[in-house]
Amino acid sequence: MEEILVVTGLPRSGTSLMMQLINRANIPILSDGKRESDISNPEGYYELEAVKGIVADNSFLKEAPGKAVKIVAPLPMYLDLKLKYKVVFMRREMDEILRSQEKMLQKDQISEREKFRTIYEFHLKKTYRFLLENDIPFIDVNYNRLMVDSEKELEKFKDFLNLNASLQELLEVVRPDLYRNRNEK
Repeated sequence: MEEILVVTGLPRSGTSLMMQLINRANIPILSDGKRESDISNPEGYYELEAVKGIVADNSFLKEAPGKAVKIVAPLPMYLDLKLKYKVVFMRREMDEILRSQEKMLQKDQISEREKFRTIYEFHLKKTYRFLLENDIPFIDVNYNRLMVDSEKELEKFKDFLNLNASLQELLEVVRPDLYRNRNEK
């Protein structure tokens, strides 16, 4: 049985960028194109509307073997465990995620930031626990490092998936000019 490649992470952690990389590596993507690109994601979201209903219905996964699908954390815990998976877990500094989310939603949520931090950290723990308890192979890809040391993060990604894709082609997908809402050093 072919594996399903799941791309997960918190919102604004780089999951869409990872889907672009997977697309460039010629891995088929399970996506419906309903969510169009916008200023927050000018290269597109690569989402599947059915994922939003995964808690009640995960039957769309029957169409996913051999393909990649984006499922934000903590929703991977609703995967059909009769199927096989590999997971790319996108990570990004929490403050950047929170600022990016606020900007995308056009809300000043500074007063809500700690509440969202707690919720997001809980989602991360829940998702990792699920993957570990079910022996689902995964790799962490750090968005922050991907922006500053692309080659190293992409080599790790290529090795995990045993990809033949050209490193140069993958590097063309990474656009540091779209790395906004970064922590100031």
